[in-house]
Amino acid sequence: MHTIKLTMEDNVYTNIMFILKNLKLKGLEIEEIYKNDTTKNTKTKIKELFATKKIDTFKSIIDPMQWQKQQRDEWS
Repeated sequence: MHTIKLTMEDNVYTNIMFILKNLKLKGLEIEEIYKNDTTKNTKTKIKELFATKKIDTFKSIIDPMQWQKQQRDEWS
């Protein structure tokens, strides 16, 4: 079994796929892989999402243990 990867511009994609799909050869399997977010896993998507963000949410917390205690006290 052999695998071939073709990278092409949008303007030739339709013509190439038409030719490949109409070959109808036994043993030929055509799998379209779209280059978009569906091929990325969740971890990669999250990293990309936050890569450009600057979040200082917890920067103002000086004593994390004290902050947690205050949070729990508020919930009681």
